[in-house]
Amino acid sequence: MTELQFFTGKTCGVCKVLKPKLLEAVEENFPNVSIRVVDVEEETELAGQSMVFTLPVVIIKVDNREMARFARSFAVYEVMDKLKRLSGE
Repeated sequence: MTELQFFTGKTCGVCKVLKPKLLEAVEENFPNVSIRVVDVEEETELAGQSMVFTLPVVIIKVDNREMARFARSFAVYEVMDKLKRLSGE
């Protein structure tokens, strides 16, 4: 099972712009990928365990193993390309 975790925060301006674009692209192109949006202010323990110290962060996990991480400055197409390669499409 492939999971995309999007770490965000209420004060993250980049997150507010990137989140809808990324989530829409993933839902359209990879309907089998589960998406989890994590607010680091509400889920501090998960953010710490995932070693998230900046925002935004996208972690792609396959069978609960981290396979890719994108932090701070990245584009939607980079995440989509990695998902495509991991799914073998």
